[in-house]
Amino acid sequence: MTNNQSESLILRRNFPACRCPQCGDAIPEARMSADSFAPAAPPARRVAPPSDPYRPAITGERVFDVRSGRWAAFMGWQHGRAYLRPLTGGIEWETEARWITTTEQ
Repeated sequence: MTNNQSESLILRRNFPACRCPQCGDAIPEARMSADSFAPAAPPARRVAPPSDPYRPAITGERVFDVRSGRWAAFMGWQHGRAYLRPLTGGIEWETEARWITTTEQ
């Protein structure tokens, strides 16, 4: 589907015109980006795994993901991978057990 086709589909849906002063666009949803509400995860850092990885067992435990460089709350294990969530809340991510520790590196 080309851009013109998608715009014509949206115009046919009869959305009301946008009234915000920034865009003044009649079809603001056609130019929306997911970046505003679902930002991409930070790139993986090029670091070595910790010499003494930590294996959390308690849900909600505070751990440090060396690969992403972020503190997180441990949410659980599935298929040998740990699921972590930002301490302030947000979208979970997964990592291998060898990248988890309790101290920032």
